[in-house]
Amino acid sequence: MEKDTIVDENEQEKVNKYQNRARELAQRLWKMNTNIIPMVVDALGIIRKSPKKNQKRVGKTVSFKLLQKAALLGTARILRKVLDTG
Repeated sequence: MEKDTIVDENEQEKVNKYQNRARELAQRLWKMNTNIIPMVVDALGIIRKSPKKNQKRVGKTVSFKLLQKAALLGTARILRKVLDTG
């Protein structure tokens, strides 16, 4: 399976996972509609081109460097746990 296909599947999985929850909360609490905009960053910090398009939909500037840094730090933490308990 190609990497792009996996990322596409991950994005769709995120949308499916959170869409119902977001709608329920937004409609119940604020009487408004919502859309889920996925920002998928892989374990090595790779971001697809689509977040730039999605960023425009949000209307806010997203620091892709910070997203990448968070992903890399999370991956490093997991690796340290696995390697230290060996």
